[in-house]
Amino acid sequence: MGARMFLPNQTEDHRLMIATLERVMAAAGDVVTRRAGVSADTPSRLTAWPALLEAGAPAMAFGEAQGGCGGGPADIAAMQMALARFLPVEPLLTAAVSCGRILAAAGAAGAIEAMLDGAMIPALAHTEGFDPWQPPRLAATATATGWRLTGRKPAVRHGDVASHVLVTGRDALAGTVILLCPLTAPGIERTALRLIDGAGAADLVFIDTALPASAALLQGAAADAAIHDALDWTLAGLAVEAAALARAATDATIAYLGIREQFGRPLATFQALQHRAADMEIAATEAAAMAAAAITALDLPPKPDREQTILAASLATDTAARHCAHEAVQLHGGMGVSDELVVSHYLRRVAAIRGQAGTHDARAARLLELEART
Repeated sequence: MGARMFLPNQTEDHRLMIATLERVMAAAGDVVTRRAGVSADTPSRLTAWPALLEAGAPAMAFGEAQGGCGGGPADIAAMQMALARFLPVEPLLTAAVSCGRILAAAGAAGAIEAMLDGAMIPALAHTEGFDPWQPPRLAATATATGWRLTGRKPAVRHGDVASHVLVTGRDALAGTVILLCPLTAPGIERTALRLIDGAGAADLVFIDTALPASAALLQGAAADAAIHDALDWTLAGLAVEAAALARAATDATIAYLGIREQFGRPLATFQALQHRAADMEIAATEAAAMAAAAITALDLPPKPDREQTILAASLATDTAARHCAHEAVQLHGGMGVSDELVVSHYLRRVAAIRGQAGTHDARAARLLELEART
Protein backbone atom coordinates (compact mmCIF):
# COMPACT_ATOMS: atom_id res chain seq x y z
CA MET A 1 0.00 0.00 0.00
CA GLY A 2 2.96 2.35 0.45
CA ALA A 3 3.09 3.18 -3.26
CA ARG A 4 -0.52 4.33 -3.19
CA MET A 5 -0.45 6.52 -0.11
CA PHE A 6 0.38 9.71 -1.99
CA LEU A 7 -2.92 9.65 -3.91
CA PRO A 8 -4.83 12.80 -2.86
CA ASN A 9 -8.53 12.49 -2.03
CA GLN A 10 -8.53 8.72 -2.42
CA THR A 11 -11.87 7.08 -1.66
CA GLU A 12 -13.05 3.52 -1.22
CA ASP A 13 -14.28 3.61 -4.83
CA HIS A 14 -10.75 4.44 -5.96
CA ARG A 15 -9.30 1.56 -3.97
CA LEU A 16 -11.82 -0.81 -5.49
CA MET A 17 -11.08 0.44 -9.01
CA ILE A 18 -7.34 0.10 -8.41
CA ALA A 19 -7.85 -3.51 -7.33
CA THR A 20 -10.02 -4.18 -10.40
CA LEU A 21 -7.49 -2.72 -12.84
CA GLU A 22 -4.67 -4.64 -11.21
CA ARG A 23 -6.60 -7.88 -11.71
CA VAL A 24 -7.24 -6.98 -15.36
CA MET A 25 -3.57 -6.35 -16.05
CA ALA A 26 -2.41 -9.41 -14.11
CA ALA A 27 -4.76 -11.56 -16.20
CA ALA A 28 -3.19 -10.16 -19.38
CA GLY A 29 0.13 -11.77 -18.45
CA ASP A 30 3.32 -10.69 -16.75
CA VAL A 31 5.57 -7.99 -18.14
CA VAL A 32 7.97 -10.39 -19.84
CA THR A 33 5.11 -12.22 -21.61
CA ARG A 34 3.52 -8.97 -22.75
CA ARG A 35 6.83 -7.58 -23.98
CA ALA A 36 7.32 -10.70 -26.10
CA GLY A 37 3.96 -9.96 -27.68
CA VAL A 38 4.84 -6.38 -28.59
CA SER A 39 8.22 -7.49 -29.98
CA ALA A 40 6.68 -9.99 -32.39
CA ASP A 41 6.67 -9.45 -36.14
CA THR A 42 2.98 -8.60 -35.78
CA PRO A 43 2.90 -6.76 -32.45
CA SER A 44 -0.03 -7.19 -30.08
CA ARG A 45 -0.57 -3.83 -28.39
CA LEU A 46 -4.27 -4.07 -27.60
CA THR A 47 -4.23 -7.33 -25.63
CA ALA A 48 -5.74 -5.82 -22.47
CA TRP A 49 -7.77 -3.09 -24.19
CA PRO A 50 -11.13 -4.96 -24.29
CA ALA A 51 -10.80 -5.89 -20.62
CA LEU A 52 -9.85 -2.31 -19.69
CA LEU A 53 -12.94 -1.06 -21.52
CA GLU A 54 -15.14 -3.60 -19.77
CA ALA A 55 -13.65 -2.66 -16.39
CA GLY A 56 -14.45 1.00 -17.04
CA ALA A 57 -10.88 2.30 -17.08
CA PRO A 58 -11.44 4.97 -19.79
CA ALA A 59 -14.67 5.99 -18.05
CA MET A 60 -12.61 7.11 -15.05
CA ALA A 61 -11.56 10.16 -17.09
CA PHE A 62 -15.14 11.42 -17.59
CA GLY A 63 -17.96 12.61 -15.37
CA GLU A 64 -21.37 10.96 -15.20
CA ALA A 65 -22.87 13.54 -17.57
CA GLN A 66 -20.42 12.32 -20.23
CA GLY A 67 -21.09 8.65 -19.62
CA GLY A 68 -18.16 8.14 -17.26
CA CYS A 69 -17.67 7.27 -13.62
CA GLY A 70 -15.07 9.82 -12.53
CA GLY A 71 -13.60 12.78 -14.31
CA GLY A 72 -11.63 14.24 -11.42
CA PRO A 73 -7.88 14.46 -10.78
CA ALA A 74 -8.06 11.75 -8.10
CA ASP A 75 -9.62 9.39 -10.64
CA ILE A 76 -6.75 9.90 -13.08
CA ALA A 77 -4.25 9.39 -10.26
CA ALA A 78 -5.92 6.12 -9.25
CA MET A 79 -5.94 4.90 -12.85
CA GLN A 80 -2.26 5.68 -13.39
CA MET A 81 -1.24 4.25 -10.04
CA ALA A 82 -3.03 0.98 -10.69
CA LEU A 83 -1.49 0.44 -14.12
CA ALA A 84 2.04 1.79 -13.76
CA ARG A 85 3.91 -1.30 -12.58
CA PHE A 86 2.25 -3.41 -15.31
CA LEU A 87 3.78 -1.16 -17.99
CA PRO A 88 0.74 -1.20 -20.30
CA VAL A 89 1.23 -0.45 -23.99
CA GLU A 90 -2.51 0.11 -24.47
CA PRO A 91 -3.51 3.72 -25.32
CA LEU A 92 -5.41 4.48 -22.10
CA LEU A 93 -3.80 7.76 -21.02
CA THR A 94 -3.67 9.09 -24.56
CA ALA A 95 -7.23 8.16 -25.51
CA ALA A 96 -9.04 8.88 -22.25
CA VAL A 97 -7.07 11.84 -20.91
CA SER A 98 -5.04 13.58 -23.65
CA CYS A 99 -7.80 13.22 -26.24
CA GLY A 100 -10.62 13.00 -23.71
CA ARG A 101 -9.98 16.47 -22.31
CA ILE A 102 -10.15 17.96 -25.82
CA LEU A 103 -13.26 16.02 -26.77
CA ALA A 104 -14.95 17.15 -23.55
CA ALA A 105 -13.98 20.79 -24.18
CA ALA A 106 -15.46 20.52 -27.67
CA GLY A 107 -18.67 18.96 -26.39
CA ALA A 108 -18.09 15.97 -28.68
CA ALA A 109 -20.46 13.64 -26.82
CA GLY A 110 -20.74 11.24 -29.74
CA ALA A 111 -16.99 10.75 -29.99
CA ILE A 112 -16.68 10.22 -26.23
CA GLU A 113 -19.46 7.63 -26.33
CA ALA A 114 -17.79 5.86 -29.25
CA MET A 115 -14.49 5.71 -27.35
CA LEU A 116 -16.08 4.37 -24.16
CA ASP A 117 -17.95 1.75 -26.21
CA GLY A 118 -14.75 0.66 -27.94
CA ALA A 119 -15.90 1.79 -31.38
CA MET A 120 -13.15 4.41 -31.62
CA ILE A 121 -9.56 4.62 -30.41
CA PRO A 122 -8.32 8.21 -30.66
CA ALA A 123 -4.71 9.41 -30.57
CA LEU A 124 -3.45 12.97 -30.33
CA ALA A 125 -1.51 14.12 -33.42
CA HIS A 126 -0.22 17.47 -32.24
CA THR A 127 3.53 17.72 -31.65
CA GLU A 128 5.68 18.17 -34.74
CA GLY A 129 9.02 18.42 -32.95
CA PHE A 130 10.04 18.20 -29.32
CA ASP A 131 7.99 21.11 -27.93
CA PRO A 132 4.20 20.64 -27.70
CA TRP A 133 3.73 24.28 -26.68
CA GLN A 134 4.76 25.46 -30.13
CA PRO A 135 1.88 26.14 -32.54
CA PRO A 136 1.28 23.43 -35.16
CA ARG A 137 2.72 23.90 -38.63
CA LEU A 138 0.53 21.39 -40.47
CA ALA A 139 -1.63 23.33 -42.92
CA ALA A 140 -5.37 23.14 -42.22
CA THR A 141 -7.13 25.05 -44.97
CA ALA A 142 -10.84 25.84 -44.85
CA THR A 143 -12.67 25.04 -48.08
CA ALA A 144 -16.23 25.44 -49.32
CA THR A 145 -17.03 21.90 -48.18
CA GLY A 146 -14.78 21.46 -45.16
CA TRP A 147 -11.03 21.25 -44.59
CA ARG A 148 -7.86 20.19 -46.39
CA LEU A 149 -4.84 18.95 -44.43
CA THR A 150 -1.29 18.98 -45.71
CA GLY A 151 1.75 18.19 -43.59
CA ARG A 152 3.33 15.62 -41.29
CA LYS A 153 2.88 14.51 -37.70
CA PRO A 154 5.87 12.38 -36.67
CA ALA A 155 5.90 9.61 -34.05
CA VAL A 156 2.27 9.94 -32.97
CA ARG A 157 2.08 7.77 -29.84
CA HIS A 158 -0.42 4.91 -30.36
CA GLY A 159 -0.92 6.07 -33.93
CA ASP A 160 -0.33 2.50 -35.05
CA VAL A 161 -3.46 1.19 -33.30
CA ALA A 162 -5.63 4.32 -33.40
CA SER A 163 -8.77 4.46 -35.50
CA HIS A 164 -8.91 8.28 -35.37
CA VAL A 165 -6.59 11.15 -34.54
CA LEU A 166 -7.25 14.53 -33.06
CA VAL A 167 -4.99 16.40 -35.43
CA THR A 168 -3.93 20.01 -34.90
CA GLY A 169 -3.30 22.33 -37.81
CA ARG A 170 -2.84 25.98 -38.65
CA ASP A 171 -5.33 28.01 -40.64
CA ALA A 172 -4.41 31.47 -41.91
CA LEU A 173 -7.61 33.00 -40.52
CA ALA A 174 -8.74 30.74 -37.67
CA GLY A 175 -5.31 30.06 -36.18
CA THR A 176 -5.01 26.69 -34.43
CA VAL A 177 -7.61 24.14 -35.50
CA ILE A 178 -8.29 20.73 -33.93
CA LEU A 179 -9.99 18.22 -36.21
CA LEU A 180 -11.25 14.70 -35.60
CA CYS A 181 -9.85 12.66 -38.47
CA PRO A 182 -10.45 8.97 -39.20
CA LEU A 183 -7.23 7.30 -40.26
CA THR A 184 -9.11 5.64 -43.10
CA ALA A 185 -9.56 9.01 -44.80
CA PRO A 186 -7.97 9.23 -48.29
CA GLY A 187 -4.63 10.98 -48.45
CA ILE A 188 -3.10 9.68 -45.21
CA GLU A 189 0.12 7.68 -45.15
CA ARG A 190 0.75 5.81 -41.90
CA THR A 191 4.10 4.22 -41.04
CA ALA A 192 4.12 2.18 -37.83
CA LEU A 193 6.96 2.58 -35.31
CA ARG A 194 8.06 0.84 -32.12
CA LEU A 195 8.98 3.03 -29.15
CA ILE A 196 11.60 2.29 -26.49
CA ASP A 197 8.97 1.16 -23.97
CA GLY A 198 7.37 -1.31 -26.39
CA ALA A 199 4.37 0.87 -27.17
CA GLY A 200 3.59 1.74 -30.77
CA ALA A 201 3.55 4.98 -32.69
CA ALA A 202 3.16 6.07 -36.27
CA ASP A 203 4.48 8.71 -38.63
CA LEU A 204 1.46 10.31 -40.28
CA VAL A 205 1.67 12.19 -43.56
CA PHE A 206 -1.39 14.13 -44.74
CA ILE A 207 -1.43 14.70 -48.49
CA ASP A 208 -4.26 17.09 -49.34
CA THR A 209 -6.51 15.12 -47.02
CA ALA A 210 -10.13 16.23 -47.27
CA LEU A 211 -12.36 16.34 -44.19
CA PRO A 212 -15.94 17.59 -43.81
CA ALA A 213 -16.72 20.81 -41.96
CA SER A 214 -18.07 18.74 -39.05
CA ALA A 215 -14.56 17.39 -38.39
CA ALA A 216 -13.50 20.68 -36.77
CA LEU A 217 -13.74 20.39 -32.99
CA LEU A 218 -12.21 23.68 -31.83
CA GLN A 219 -10.58 26.70 -33.42
CA GLY A 220 -8.49 29.69 -32.39
CA ALA A 221 -8.07 30.55 -28.71
CA ALA A 222 -10.43 27.75 -27.66
CA ALA A 223 -8.25 25.21 -29.46
CA ASP A 224 -5.05 26.55 -27.88
CA ALA A 225 -6.64 26.48 -24.42
CA ALA A 226 -7.83 22.90 -24.88
CA ILE A 227 -4.36 21.76 -25.98
CA HIS A 228 -2.72 23.38 -22.95
CA ASP A 229 -5.33 21.86 -20.64
CA ALA A 230 -4.80 18.41 -22.16
CA LEU A 231 -1.04 18.79 -21.67
CA ASP A 232 -1.52 19.71 -18.01
CA TRP A 233 -3.66 16.63 -17.34
CA THR A 234 -1.36 14.37 -19.34
CA LEU A 235 1.76 15.59 -17.53
CA ALA A 236 0.08 15.17 -14.14
CA GLY A 237 -0.88 11.62 -15.08
CA LEU A 238 2.66 10.90 -16.22
CA ALA A 239 4.00 12.32 -12.95
CA VAL A 240 1.93 9.76 -11.04
CA GLU A 241 3.17 6.99 -13.30
CA ALA A 242 6.81 8.07 -12.91
CA ALA A 243 6.44 8.19 -9.12
CA ALA A 244 4.85 4.74 -9.11
CA LEU A 245 7.71 3.37 -11.22
CA ALA A 246 10.27 4.97 -8.88
CA ARG A 247 8.59 3.16 -5.98
CA ALA A 248 8.34 -0.14 -7.86
CA ALA A 249 12.01 -0.02 -8.90
CA THR A 250 13.05 0.81 -5.34
CA ASP A 251 10.99 -1.98 -3.79
CA ALA A 252 12.25 -4.53 -6.32
CA THR A 253 15.85 -3.53 -5.65
CA ILE A 254 15.59 -3.62 -1.86
CA ALA A 255 14.01 -7.08 -2.09
CA TYR A 256 16.79 -8.26 -4.40
CA LEU A 257 19.54 -6.96 -2.10
CA GLY A 258 17.97 -8.91 0.73
CA ILE A 259 18.14 -12.28 -1.02
CA ARG A 260 21.23 -12.02 -3.24
CA GLU A 261 24.44 -13.07 -1.51
CA GLN A 262 28.09 -12.30 -2.13
CA PHE A 263 31.02 -13.59 -0.05
CA GLY A 264 28.47 -15.50 1.99
CA ARG A 265 26.53 -12.40 3.03
CA PRO A 266 23.36 -10.75 1.68
CA LEU A 267 24.09 -7.70 -0.43
CA ALA A 268 21.84 -5.71 1.89
CA THR A 269 24.49 -5.97 4.61
CA PHE A 270 27.07 -3.98 2.60
CA GLN A 271 27.12 -0.38 3.80
CA ALA A 272 27.78 1.18 0.40
CA LEU A 273 24.74 -0.59 -1.06
CA GLN A 274 22.65 0.38 1.95
CA HIS A 275 23.45 4.04 1.23
CA ARG A 276 22.48 3.68 -2.42
CA ALA A 277 19.23 1.95 -1.48
CA ALA A 278 18.51 4.73 1.02
CA ASP A 279 19.03 7.34 -1.71
CA MET A 280 16.53 5.46 -3.89
CA GLU A 281 14.02 5.43 -1.05
CA ILE A 282 14.40 9.18 -0.59
CA ALA A 283 14.00 9.82 -4.33
CA ALA A 284 10.88 7.63 -4.53
CA THR A 285 9.34 9.42 -1.55
CA GLU A 286 10.08 12.83 -3.06
CA ALA A 287 8.57 11.71 -6.36
CA ALA A 288 5.39 10.66 -4.58
CA ALA A 289 5.06 14.07 -2.95
CA MET A 290 5.61 15.90 -6.25
CA ALA A 291 3.11 13.68 -8.07
CA ALA A 292 0.54 14.48 -5.40
CA ALA A 293 1.24 18.20 -5.94
CA ALA A 294 0.66 17.81 -9.68
CA ILE A 295 -2.64 16.01 -9.20
CA THR A 296 -3.81 18.54 -6.61
CA ALA A 297 -2.93 21.40 -8.98
CA LEU A 298 -5.45 20.11 -11.52
CA ASP A 299 -8.20 21.38 -9.22
CA LEU A 300 -6.96 24.93 -9.89
CA PRO A 301 -8.22 27.05 -12.80
CA PRO A 302 -6.20 26.52 -16.02
CA LYS A 303 -3.82 29.44 -15.46
CA PRO A 304 -0.02 29.79 -15.52
CA ASP A 305 0.40 29.00 -11.80
CA ARG A 306 -1.31 25.63 -12.31
CA GLU A 307 0.89 24.88 -15.30
CA GLN A 308 4.04 25.90 -13.42
CA THR A 309 3.24 23.56 -10.54
CA ILE A 310 2.57 20.66 -12.88
CA LEU A 311 5.69 21.29 -14.94
CA ALA A 312 7.87 21.50 -11.82
CA ALA A 313 6.36 18.26 -10.53
CA SER A 314 6.87 16.63 -13.91
CA LEU A 315 10.55 17.53 -13.96
CA ALA A 316 11.04 16.35 -10.36
CA THR A 317 9.30 13.01 -10.88
CA ASP A 318 11.20 12.47 -14.14
CA THR A 319 14.51 13.00 -12.34
CA ALA A 320 13.60 10.83 -9.36
CA ALA A 321 12.27 7.99 -11.51
CA ARG A 322 15.35 8.08 -13.71
CA HIS A 323 17.60 7.88 -10.63
CA CYS A 324 15.66 4.96 -9.15
CA ALA A 325 15.46 3.06 -12.44
CA HIS A 326 19.16 3.50 -13.20
CA GLU A 327 20.14 2.43 -9.70
CA ALA A 328 17.81 -0.56 -9.89
CA VAL A 329 19.48 -1.79 -13.06
CA GLN A 330 23.00 -1.22 -11.69
CA LEU A 331 22.33 -2.85 -8.33
CA HIS A 332 20.88 -5.92 -10.05
CA GLY A 333 24.21 -6.31 -11.84
CA GLY A 334 24.68 -7.38 -15.45
CA MET A 335 21.33 -9.11 -15.61
CA GLY A 336 19.59 -5.84 -14.74
CA VAL A 337 19.43 -4.95 -18.43
CA SER A 338 17.94 -8.30 -19.49
CA ASP A 339 14.35 -8.69 -20.63
CA GLU A 340 13.83 -11.32 -17.94
CA LEU A 341 14.00 -8.73 -15.14
CA VAL A 342 11.22 -6.20 -14.78
CA VAL A 343 13.60 -3.42 -13.69
CA SER A 344 14.95 -3.21 -17.24
CA HIS A 345 11.41 -2.51 -18.45
CA TYR A 346 10.92 0.11 -15.75
CA LEU A 347 14.01 1.87 -17.07
CA ARG A 348 12.70 1.86 -20.64
CA ARG A 349 9.30 3.18 -19.64
CA VAL A 350 10.90 5.96 -17.57
CA ALA A 351 12.97 6.92 -20.61
CA ALA A 352 9.78 7.06 -22.69
CA ILE A 353 7.99 9.22 -20.12
CA ARG A 354 10.82 11.74 -20.32
CA GLY A 355 10.00 12.19 -24.00
CA GLN A 356 6.20 11.98 -23.83
CA ALA A 357 4.06 15.16 -23.90
CA GLY A 358 7.19 17.17 -24.58
CA THR A 359 10.76 16.24 -23.77
CA HIS A 360 12.28 16.88 -20.35
CA ASP A 361 14.24 19.81 -21.82
CA ALA A 362 11.14 21.27 -23.50
CA ARG A 363 9.24 21.14 -20.20
CA ALA A 364 12.12 22.89 -18.42
CA ALA A 365 12.20 25.58 -21.10
CA ARG A 366 8.44 26.06 -20.81
CA LEU A 367 8.70 26.41 -17.02
CA LEU A 368 11.44 29.04 -17.36
CA GLU A 369 9.33 30.91 -19.90
CA LEU A 370 6.34 30.99 -17.55
CA GLU A 371 8.47 32.08 -14.60
CA ALA A 372 9.96 34.91 -16.66
CA ARG A 373 6.46 36.27 -17.30
CA THR A 374 5.62 36.54 -13.60
